[in-house]
Amino acid sequence: MPYYNESTRQRVADLVIGLRVDRPAEAVAITATPGDPYFDVHGLCLVTGLIGICTVAAGGANTMSFEFNPDGTAATSAITATTDLGTASVDGDVVVVVGAPATGPLGGNVGVQALGTTAGKGLVMYEGVIGLVATAALGTWSWVLLYVPLSDGAYIDVV
Repeated sequence: MPYYNESTRQRVADLVIGLRVDRPAEAVAITATPGDPYFDVHGLCLVTGLIGICTVAAGGANTMSFEFNPDGTAATSAITATTDLGTASVDGDVVVVVGAPATGPLGGNVGVQALGTTAGKGLVMYEGVIGLVATAALGTWSWVLLYVPLSDGAYIDVV
């Protein structure tokens, strides 16, 4: 097996699955629509993955969803359906956002989950904020967002 240095491995990952933005582990707070701001989208971007890692189990029901709030509008778009990510989640659980908008995140497997979408290559977004909506202040999660910029100067960062 050939050895690839860290910068080569990073470039390959950037090309295959997209650039990576990490949101550190944080306790989930009760937040209504449009959600607690998590990621800020600048320009036209293709989101290829959104991965959550449970770092502290909720110990009870916590229905969560991600919503996109475009700049300049009062409306939001559901990125995921509301899904209970609290009741069965344990430390080390991995959830992923897959499928068309308003599809629930896949979860329930400790440390293992499929990445990708069932509806194509990802979700296209332009100028706005991705927020987490939650019904309970239970559990702690870290999040990884993967994206490909589609316009000059486009990027996504943590709020």
